[in-house]
Amino acid sequence: MVKIKKIKVDNIFTKSSFKGYSYVINPYTGCSYACKYCFACFIQQFTNHITEKWGDFVDFKQWNGHINKNLESKNILMASITDPYINEEIKYEKTRFILEKLKDTGCNLTICTRSDLILRDLDIIKNMRARVLIAVNTLDENLVSKIENTPSIERRLNALQKLHDEGIYTILCISPIFPYITDFKEIINKTSHFVKEYWFENLNLRQPYKNNIMDFIKDNYKDLYDLYADIFIHSDNQYWHNLKEEIIEFCDKKELRYKIDFRFGQKRLPLIQKS
Repeated sequence: MVKIKKIKVDNIFTKSSFKGYSYVINPYTGCSYACKYCFACFIQQFTNHITEKWGDFVDFKQWNGHINKNLESKNILMASITDPYINEEIKYEKTRFILEKLKDTGCNLTICTRSDLILRDLDIIKNMRARVLIAVNTLDENLVSKIENTPSIERRLNALQKLHDEGIYTILCISPIFPYITDFKEIINKTSHFVKEYWFENLNLRQPYKNNIMDFIKDNYKDLYDLYADIFIHSDNQYWHNLKEEIIEFCDKKELRYKIDFRFGQKRLPLIQKS
């Protein structure tokens, strides 16, 4: 069972370290989706959850809704650490509350999620300067069920189609790409008629979850383990360089908008973006 705690905050806006964004909003701390590959588990050391298992706690932020800054034309990202549409949002509606406060500010909002719950708030979103990013990394529902506690791929893609049909700018983030498992071409071919832009992020294994993923590959994709060891233990990044070129060639041929953001630990390949 997920442990829920209320945290009173005076300010919901965090100055952004992400290029192109002025502020980041995270309505929750912790995430009940508990994705095995989630980089955000590092936050535990700063939130008094160091002894708890990632996915077993969620703190929701009790904010009074007062905005003391001019957000006109400011770019805002929601969210960078915790999905704003985790299951707890059904009950607590912290994300919807924030959207209601933002809707008349004139900000440019990018919402990132792995959930179709975002459709509940379509009445607000379609009247904002908003774009929606939904993330998937496979079309294999069986794989998803083993690594995420998220809504199905089918539900997510149906949500993205609905958002597109309502005139919302749609982004599909293929993330994280699992080497030799994620088929980005298959995903694009299935979705290109309702996606405006594609983002690509690689599987970037760091502790404390690195060993968990390597064990998962050993148990479920034994024939790939040595290839994963080359990449993630022996730091051979040639796979990612080759994949980057393959993505560019494929997307350019299809005249797609895209962004490629590959990282290795604290290092990063040059950001590739075509609009």
